[in-house]
Amino acid sequence: MDALANLHQRLRVAASLLDEAASEIRDAPLSPTKQHIYSVGQALASIYEIQSAIYKLRPELETKYEESSEDVSAANRRLGELLIAAYDLADASRLPEALALLSAFATNEPSEYHRSLAKTEIERMAKNYET
Repeated sequence: MDALANLHQRLRVAASLLDEAASEIRDAPLSPTKQHIYSVGQALASIYEIQSAIYKLRPELETKYEESSEDVSAANRRLGELLIAAYDLADASRLPEALALLSAFATNEPSEYHRSLAKTEIERMAKNYET
């Protein structure tokens, strides 16, 4: 495997591990949760920037999605902003509002993949914030 392909693979693994870590941070009693998740998000954004540079040199390494990259980026941004708002509500003991926010997104989001992620978060949030 050449250097760029090897780097690309390592970054994919790192991004996956960071994504899992963010989930674990969210579910663990580790304060300040929001700041820690934000920090992981910044690390992921840095990885995505490096991957973007790799794709300019080696477009064949980029995973192809049905949606254009601009559409995916916009959906990621919408979901990210929504999750921050939903978890802020849940942390403020406003779980029904948080779940309603996620449910509306899961119903109206154009991206099927992101709707699915929102539905998963609904289940996770309902379980982790149950009283």
